[in-house]
Amino acid sequence: MSTPSPKEILQIDGDRIADFIQFHASQRTLSGLVKCLNDDLMGGDERASDMAARALSHLGFADTV
Repeated sequence: MSTPSPKEILQIDGDRIADFIQFHASQRTLSGLVKCLNDDLMGGDERASDMAARALSHLGFADTV
């Protein structure tokens, strides 16, 4: 299974987020997925950074420092 893109993550219905996280946690791919989003957030261009921030927020990860 390939890592979903930020755009694909943003297309997940809000009521399916818990299932998405549970699936990726059980497949042991959640940390890699979050790492990719964090890499885009911190090192991507402005558009990639914005998409990554929105995807992390959509998954329920806080965006505060």
